[in-house]
This record gives sequence, C-alpha cells and structure tokens, in this order.
Amino acid sequence: METLSKNRRESLIRLLKDPDESVRKSAADALEKLEGKANLEALIEIYSHGDKKTRLQAIYALAKISDSAASETLVNALSGEDEDIRSAAVRVLGQRRDRSAIAPLIERLDDPSMTIRTLAIEALGNFEDKRLTPTMIEVLKSPNKYLLISAIEALGRLRSQEAEPALMQLLSHAEPEVRRAAAAALGELEL
Repeated sequence: METLSKNRRESLIRLLKDPDESVRKSAADALEKLEGKANLEALIEIYSHGDKKTRLQAIYALAKISDSAASETLVNALSGEDEDIRSAAVRVLGQRRDRSAIAPLIERLDDPSMTIRTLAIEALGNFEDKRLTPTMIEVLKSPNKYLLISAIEALGRLRSQEAEPALMQLLSHAEPEVRRAAAAALGELEL
C-alpha cells in the first residue's frame, strides 16, 4: 500500500510538468488531496489535543479531506464547549456538504448561541436538499430577525415550492430586510 501511494505521488509529480494546463491543475489538486489524507491522523491528533488556535487550524485543514474520519471529527466539534470551534465546524460542514452532517447541523438549531444557530441555517441551505424545507419553515417562527433572514435565504437556495405560503406571509413583515429577503427567495423557488 505504501509503495502504491509513493508511486501514485511520483506519477502525479511528473504530471506537474505536463504541457496541458488542465492536466497540471488536476495533478496538483490530486497531490493536495493525497497530502491531506497522509496527514489526516496527525490533524485529528492535533485537533484532539491542541490549544484553541491549533484546533481551529486543524478544522480548516480537515475541510479539504474527503474521509469519514475527517467528517466524524468535524461533527464531534459541533458539540464542543467553545463557540469559535463550533462556528468553524458548522462553516466547514456547510461548505463540504457532507450528507452525514445534516442531522448534527439540525441539532445546532437549538444551540444556545444565536451565531451558531444562524450559521447552522446557512450551512443547511448549502445542501440544496428540499427535504430540509419543513425545518427551515419552522425556523420562520423565530422572533429573531437574523435567524429569520438566514432561514428565508436558505429556503431560496432550497427552491422548494412548499415554502411559498410561508414566504408570502413574510412579504408584509414589519422589517424591510425580512420583506426584501422573502421577495428574493420567492424569485428562487421552482415554478
């Protein structure tokens, strides 16, 4: 296995000199992934035992690694005590769109931190999964303007017709930002 990885790495390094730019870029991207996977165990260790700054760096490094162990570490970070760590994990999981993170991100909608709840809504909207529509519609009951706007924007990205009645009601909301977001989201829904 180690020889295979070494041969793969050497072959990709040779491709960095390919005359075609797209081949060179693909080789560079593949090398970056291989390096990340080779460092996965170390990154998990750093996350587990590092100080806050190091743990944050590890989270952002894990974002680039497509591996179940990386995903598991990121999901575990969602329930940590430090809000900055949870925030970073929510952002990264939303960017990765790893389906195994949907349920843990939904759990963060009850986080004590308004920031985490807002980020979780935004992250869930990135999945563009219409099955999340009822969850986002439920968030529309929030009195918090920022949660409300995030949920409206997420509903726009989800594009589900099921959101239309709830969004229509928000067109008469007292806050202009909410009305603006609702109008924009209605334009994103499927016909």
